[in-house]
Amino acid sequence: MQTPWQTFLDQLGAVRKGDVVEHFHGGNNASVLVGDHLSIIQVRGEDTEKFLQGQLTCDFKHILAGETRLAMHLSLKGRGMSSFRVLPAPGGMDLVTPRSHLDDALKALKKYAMFSKVTLEPDAQRVPLLFLGDAGYDLLHGYDIPVPQQPKAALFAEHTSIARLENGQRYLLLIDHAHAQKMLQQIPVAELGAAQQWQLNNIAAGEGHLENGGQDLWLPQILNYDVLDGVNFKKGCYLGQEIVARMHFKGQLKQRMHRLNWPREDVAVGDTLRNEDGKAVGEVVAAVSVSDFTEALVVLRLDHQGPLFFNDKALQHKIVSLPYRLPA
Repeated sequence: MQTPWQTFLDQLGAVRKGDVVEHFHGGNNASVLVGDHLSIIQVRGEDTEKFLQGQLTCDFKHILAGETRLAMHLSLKGRGMSSFRVLPAPGGMDLVTPRSHLDDALKALKKYAMFSKVTLEPDAQRVPLLFLGDAGYDLLHGYDIPVPQQPKAALFAEHTSIARLENGQRYLLLIDHAHAQKMLQQIPVAELGAAQQWQLNNIAAGEGHLENGGQDLWLPQILNYDVLDGVNFKKGCYLGQEIVARMHFKGQLKQRMHRLNWPREDVAVGDTLRNEDGKAVGEVVAAVSVSDFTEALVVLRLDHQGPLFFNDKALQHKIVSLPYRLPA
């Protein structure tokens, strides 16, 4: 049975893949993206910072100081099991994560929360919206919403949080469904986007998240979370920290995430890419096929050169520059 929010999105012209809004009819130049594919976990209670500091990879002192960060929840082997965008909130913090992985993410966190004064609950009342560029900035001002000026800065009120994300003019707003409806009703459908455009924006920003098929494959620094301040190597112990820190201080990464595109060839998260000898040299982190091209974030071995193959077909790929510099 559809919720009033889902019915509203359908009335706007939502095009769905399963139960997720992929895009809206006519929304090719979107300045506002609807995060129907995302969920918000509310973490509240006096032990919020202490609990999350011992579970996730980023340093939560920055969140409390009014900033946003990426973060991962790791396995004991240091590999990413869930990924989050973290924002400060009244009495705690908000974790934005792919909706497809919400139940697993909540279950894993709650397993360690029983001895902490903290609650973790999915937020059924709010939705993430992403405002892009000057047009998105102007729309937020038109709604009298304070807009953070510096990348990573975050502001919050009782039921609303907003942050300027890294790498580009991108503003993430967490807002209740009723106010979101009022906002979206005033925006031409041609300026609305959803999961497809959101994922393309993440790819352009070099921001990789753990979708179904990508769990337990990569250390956080392989997805460049070290460059994006999504992992801290000095804050103290957290789940999987020993493996992650050992690689940082004593090891040498053999693979990193890069941005690629190629003439359209659909791939899925976790799919293996191979060299001309059939040896595995990479895995897909995220991929979106639009029109004649596929845009992707791919983990590649640093020693790989030459063509990439998927299902014995050469991809004719091109490496696209990331908006940040990777360590030498």
